[in-house]
Amino acid sequence: MIEIYLLEQLAAFAKHGTLSKAAEELLISQPALSRSMKKLEEEFGVTLFVRENKKISLNETGQLAAALAQSQVNQNKEMISRVIAFDRSLHSIRIGACAPQPMTDLMPILQDHFGDMTISSELVYGEKLLNGMQNGAYQIGIVRAPIEDSGLFFQRYTTEHLNIVVPESHRLAEKESVKFSDLAGEKFLLYQHIGFWKSVCEDYMADTIFLIQPDRETFADLVMNTDYPAFSSDVILKASGTPNGRIAIPIDEEKARYTFYIACRNEDKRKYASFFNSIRSEIINR
Repeated sequence: MIEIYLLEQLAAFAKHGTLSKAAEELLISQPALSRSMKKLEEEFGVTLFVRENKKISLNETGQLAAALAQSQVNQNKEMISRVIAFDRSLHSIRIGACAPQPMTDLMPILQDHFGDMTISSELVYGEKLLNGMQNGAYQIGIVRAPIEDSGLFFQRYTTEHLNIVVPESHRLAEKESVKFSDLAGEKFLLYQHIGFWKSVCEDYMADTIFLIQPDRETFADLVMNTDYPAFSSDVILKASGTPNGRIAIPIDEEKARYTFYIACRNEDKRKYASFFNSIRSEIINR
């Protein structure tokens, strides 16, 4: 059986086209890589390279071998990733959440059911979240829409509606609701770590100027002590209240309101049955 390191080196050579560049990526010497390529030919029992003028290149057989080698390397990485993810799932619960507030609200239920395990979370959305759910990197996901034929189970959880929070003297302060277009040209404070909500702001308010703040305390301080408007949500406002001297106004747009779903892999649905039952009970009791 051909050792995986030889296949990794062949794939690297095919990627870069020269021994020197491939050796640099692999952090080995060029002579060592050259010996590995000769060993591969011995293992296969066929010629893989064209050698001329102190240079080597892949012949047609070598190109096929390199393509198959890359496939084997990818499969090996996937196997390692899945084994590690499975082992972690026995001792920990990793959550992928597309937005922070639903994760915050969900934490007490998670602690009730998985208090003897390590619970960690990451803000992630889109394909990265979906792929992470499917390959087991995340045992539970918080997503903004169910996806058909994904191998995942979805339970409706909660909704969140994006608002603006403006000073009482602001030109929009008397409005009952606003549209994205109403915010054109305005400078808005925007906290950076808000998951997919950041992309909503950037995608649908292209003419709005965002003063992005990476630090939560700095963001809160600016909201309290400057006249810059900011973004919040109905869920956060309900829990924390509207800052003094400010008015909260909902954004009347379809893309400013989302229903969140809790997801797990279909094969884990029984494993997390009591957890999902608690979620359904919470929804009923709201």
